[in-house]
Amino acid sequence: MKISIIIPLLISLLSLAPLSSYANVESQLVNDIKKAQSTLAKTQASISRQSAKLNQRTHLVEQDVLALRKKTTAARRAVDEQTLSLTALEKRATAWQQQDTFQRNVLARFSQQQDITQQSNDVLTKQSLTLLSNHFSDMRATLNPTWRQSRVIKQDGVITQLPVLSIGPVSWFLDHENQQAGFLVSDDNNKLQGLMLSDTHYQQLSLIEQKKSASISFDPTLTRAMKIAQAQESVLQHVEKGGIWVLPILAFGVFALLISLLKAIQLARLPSIVPALAERLNHINPAVQQQVVQLKSQVNGMQQDLLNIALTTTSGQKRDDQLFSSLLTHKHRLDYWLGAVAITAAVSPLLGLLGTVSGMIETFKLMTLFGAGDASAVSGGISEALVTTELGLVVAIPALLMHALLSRKVKTYYGALENCAVQLSQSNTTNLAEAA
Repeated sequence: MKISIIIPLLISLLSLAPLSSYANVESQLVNDIKKAQSTLAKTQASISRQSAKLNQRTHLVEQDVLALRKKTTAARRAVDEQTLSLTALEKRATAWQQQDTFQRNVLARFSQQQDITQQSNDVLTKQSLTLLSNHFSDMRATLNPTWRQSRVIKQDGVITQLPVLSIGPVSWFLDHENQQAGFLVSDDNNKLQGLMLSDTHYQQLSLIEQKKSASISFDPTLTRAMKIAQAQESVLQHVEKGGIWVLPILAFGVFALLISLLKAIQLARLPSIVPALAERLNHINPAVQQQVVQLKSQVNGMQQDLLNIALTTTSGQKRDDQLFSSLLTHKHRLDYWLGAVAITAAVSPLLGLLGTVSGMIETFKLMTLFGAGDASAVSGGISEALVTTELGLVVAIPALLMHALLSRKVKTYYGALENCAVQLSQSNTTNLAEAA
């Protein structure tokens, strides 16, 4: 660094000094360079010594760091071992707590399902465990085919002590006083007399009570068959559930039935249409009056009216008008009261729906007042409300079918009349008028 400073200075001095002093300057410059090199060598030697000392100290510090790392790893390993042992204990304690909670929940659920009364919410109290133990003893006794005296409510409401045999969920009773036997039905911890058995079954159960071999009847439905039998109702009872809206539906049904029967009788009594009547008229000889009389005797009813118009009226607009007027009259007579059957088929489902809506409103009112906790009461109200819809459909479907059948019959008969009238309007019966 010093050389870099001195050299420019010397160059500036040389440019100013005379040529005679160049030798002095050169010798002085050489001396300065040597001094600078000597100083640089000393400085580098000092830096080397200090660097060696720093490297030695750094090495010592690194050794200390490695030793501390080993100590730290050993300490961490010891702490981890202690932590692992504590974690294992905690896991074991957690498993025990979970097992205890599960057992408590199982016992509580069982107590709730079996309606075992408890004064404490804790199922592991002494009193609760006593109740559970007694209940388990009763269940084990129930599974064994042994006769036990139990309180039984008879069908007349009298409560008495009777011998009862219980095998699983099925129970039988014996009434030696009246020599009767039958099934028992459990209802709210009460035992009620259910289906009564015959005298033969009474004798068989008596033999079993005497510890003898016998065969007994078994209810595989677990009293469901008895409940279904008790829930059966007559047609009148079923209809009465619909309420006041059943009356107009039944009235429409009776009305449609009467109209359909009368209309069917009317259409069945219609005389058959004589085919090709106009062709027969065209082939009649006007001189033979007997042929006209014979033909008129073969035609009856509405077709006879058309024939009379054709015989008494000359062909043309006048005959066509009279034939058309007669056809309209006959069509009105054929269609008369058919509209009433169609109205019944349309109105009956609407009345049934109205009755259902009214019943649902009443059911929801009861749910608002008393809540929806009892699903059987709500479903019973809904089933009763649907009775009117059922009756409406029962009335509407046959009425619709009868209207379709009667309308088809009317259209067929009227089509034949219309075809006959068209042919008569075009036939030439002028020569037959006098013979008629």
